Amino acid sequence: MNVIAFVRLALDVVMGRLLVILSLGLSFFLACWVMHDPGWEKLVTMAFFSIFSYLIINVKERNTNVQGSQTSE
Repeated sequence: MNVIAFVRLALDVVMGRLLVILSLGLSFFLACWVMHDPGWEKLVTMAFFSIFSYLIINVKERNTNVQGSQTSE
């Protein structure tokens, strides 16, 4: 049973970091796209995506930390 719990914990950690890595990669791709052929629409799209992807990840991590602290009490 400890092996299953350990694997589940490892998958949770990897999936949480995978979301951050994917978001950074997509933000980098959009930045390259904007620099290749600059335009206001592309710049706004990149800024919108980068800000909201950061906020979504930040809220998700905050909710995970709050749930973890409530279960440990």
